Amino acid sequence: MDFDTLLKTQKKVIKLFHNSLRKDRLVHTYLFEGAKGTSKIEAAYYFASMILCKGDNKPCHKCDDCRKIEKEIHPSLFFIKPQGGTIRKDQVEKLEKEFSLTALSETQRVYIIEDIDKATAAAANSLLKFLEELGGDKYGILITENVNQVLPTIRSRSQIISFEQVPPTLIAEELMLRGVDFEISFILSRISNNVDECLELIGDGKILDLIELVKKVGFTLASKTKDPVLVFYEEGEFLLKENDKKYHRIFLDLLVTLINDELSFILGETSEIIFKNTIDNIAPYLGSDYASKVGEVEKLLSFKQRLNYNINLELFYADLLIEIVR
Repeated sequence: MDFDTLLKTQKKVIKLFHNSLRKDRLVHTYLFEGAKGTSKIEAAYYFASMILCKGDNKPCHKCDDCRKIEKEIHPSLFFIKPQGGTIRKDQVEKLEKEFSLTALSETQRVYIIEDIDKATAAAANSLLKFLEELGGDKYGILITENVNQVLPTIRSRSQIISFEQVPPTLIAEELMLRGVDFEISFILSRISNNVDECLELIGDGKILDLIELVKKVGFTLASKTKDPVLVFYEEGEFLLKENDKKYHRIFLDLLVTLINDELSFILGETSEIIFKNTIDNIAPYLGSDYASKVGEVEKLLSFKQRLNYNINLELFYADLLIEIVR
């Protein structure tokens, strides 16, 4: 478990933890809410380390308990996540049974439930009863990206902690520290607000090809040196064969980002540019026609909505690129 990004991006949350521990004001149930990638799970494990740590400065990250927590093998830490898309009643009942038992060596226990908003009605009602009876040195962390979808009675029994969106520049900096290319780091920071997810995208072998395709199509649209439809079909065959529409959405989002970079260049706002190297190749072809670039973005966003339907991808991209250059 890596706490580096958490400590950099959620300083208010960490300060709250330590102040509550020092003043003996910990509550038994916390509800962590915030966008994906805001280190909520890492914060839950950090909290568990504070509770179960045997060191003087909690968490010490050195004692046996801290190490077991960071390896996710501590016997007094319980983690629940959706199975088959939901959190079921039997999962909550198993948790209740575990907490009803008295540990031989310690009474402190912590449980973490990821995506609590995905709990079934039966699971949520069972959890409510459990929350009402929770006491002593037992603590719970509920995690959600959709706080308004959490049962109001669960929200009312929890201290809600909101996690701030991580600035993309911090994501990019962390990626560069892990050896990712300068420009790629900034591009990925606009795709995901989570460093690990960005690294997973690189690992799956598709995202880098997708970024290269965006650069080639974007250059052709700006320079008008080739037919963008022809360039797309020559270079983007892999995308046309891709059934997961996630990658098609990413392609369109990145193309929008590149054109927004062109708008930033036209306005002289170069510090806002994401495709920091690519823009140098496109710049000689950019005039001062701000309105036409805005129109390109609007067309891309309009076409993106069509991805929600069953479409012929070859015709979709041909129509899109013809419409943009029209």
